[in-house]
Formats: sequence, structure tokens, C-alpha cells
Amino acid sequence: MKILIIYASKTGTTEKCAKMISTKLKDTTIINIYTQNQDINQYDWILVGTPIRMGMIDRKIKSFLMNNLECLKTKKTAYFICCGFNENWKRYYEQNFPKVLLDSAITYDTFGGEMDIQKQKGIDKWITKIVSKNIKGTKEIKILNENIDEFIKRIAQVSKIEDIE
Repeated sequence: MKILIIYASKTGTTEKCAKMISTKLKDTTIINIYTQNQDINQYDWILVGTPIRMGMIDRKIKSFLMNNLECLKTKKTAYFICCGFNENWKRYYEQNFPKVLLDSAITYDTFGGEMDIQKQKGIDKWITKIVSKNIKGTKEIKILNENIDEFIKRIAQVSKIEDIE
């Protein structure tokens, strides 16, 4: 079973989550959509990860989904988003992913996020400063390791993988 993990990452959180998946599932290829291309037809599974910025998925991931819609409908797929406001995760999927892809996916989930002002640039840095001041003490923004573990378990169950790390 060959697995492709394709992701976009602006500050490294989605990349970190993609790498966490790849260390637990065997025979994975992991690519950053901004630096590499890959023929998805040669893979049994396609896992797609994207950050959420102001309610929207990464533009290159959106383009990838639309350009590969027919192929993705025939593959085993799973999707993950990284976002700081996890309470909105289902809405983010509904607003950004074609319904047919979500309906045919094995699973999709949120992996949480990180808010590191030092990794931000330009207007994103300014927005992050404002948001972090407004949520300080009310909410912890973090990667949800338990969601990643459950995501991997669902893939392993469908694929009958018994030796996940």
C-alpha cells in the first residue's frame, strides 16, 4: 500500500503534522505542494493537509483538489486541517472542500494549530498579535495529538495495517 501525504504549510504546523503521520504509517511519500509535484495515480492513499487562514484553505491545495477531483473520488482519501479555532473545523470543511470529496473520504479532521508570532510575516504577524491578545487566558491553541493518533488509526483499520508505530 502506497500513501502520498501532500500538504501546504505557511509556518510549519501542517508540515509538522504531516511528518507525524508519515513516521507512523509505512511506505509514505510526503511532499510540500509548493516545492514538489507528484503523480497521484501511483498511490493507493492520498492524504491532504492544509492550514486554515481566515477561514480558507491554502490556495494551492484548493487548486489541487479541483484539478484532481475525478481521481481523488476513486482513491482512498483522508484530509486534515490545521487551525487555531477548532470549534469551527466542520464549517471550514463545508466551506472549502467539495462535498463529493468529503462524502467519499475515509476520514477528515482537525489537528489543531500553533500560534507562533515569530513565524509570521507581514499582515499575518499583525493579525496574530491581535488575535493572541484577545484569546490570552481563554483558550489554549495547540496541536491535537489525540486527533492525529485517531486519524492514523482510522487509516490503519481501513487498510488493515497492524504494525503502525
